[in-house]
Amino acid sequence: MPDDKSSPGGIITSYAFKYAIQFFQFAEPKYPEMKKQPIDARLAAYQAAILVWVLILEERRTPGVSKELHANVSRAFPPSARRRCLTAVQDLAAFLLKMDRGSIGPDEIPAVVKLAGNADSYISDAMGVWLGGTVMDKWTLGEADKPAAAAMARSSRTSAIMIGRMLAKAK
Repeated sequence: MPDDKSSPGGIITSYAFKYAIQFFQFAEPKYPEMKKQPIDARLAAYQAAILVWVLILEERRTPGVSKELHANVSRAFPPSARRRCLTAVQDLAAFLLKMDRGSIGPDEIPAVVKLAGNADSYISDAMGVWLGGTVMDKWTLGEADKPAAAAMARSSRTSAIMIGRMLAKAK
C-alpha cells in the first residue's frame, strides 16, 4: 500500500503526476513531436524529471535528506503505476549520475547528492537530452527538437520548485 498523499513522498508523487498531465495538455498542441511515445510512457518520464528535480532541490535545502526522502518517494507510487514510474526515475537518475543502471536496487532511488552541486543549467540540459530521448524518441536532438526538450526540462524544474514549497509548508 503506498503512503498517504500527506506524506512527503505522497505529496511529491501525486503533484508530479498532476503537473505532468497539465504539462502535456498544454505542450502537445505546440510540440506534436512529444506524442511519439504512448501517454503512459510520456507521463512516467516527465513525472520522473519532476521527482528527480524535487530530490535535487531538497538535497540542496537540507543536505543529507536523501535516503529517507528517497525511500518515502519510492513507496508512495500507486500500485498500478509503481513499476513504470519507479523505473523511469531510476533510468533518469542513472543517466544523470552516469552510473550503471543495473547497480540500482529494485525499489531504490539513488542519492542525488552529486547532482545537487551542479548548476541548474547543467542539470536542465542533461534532463532535456533524456526527456528528448525518452518522450520524443530522439537521443540526438536536432535544432528542431531542442525547443520541446528545453520546454520539458524548464517546466519540470518549475513544477519541482512548486512541490518543494508544498513540502516546506507540510513540515
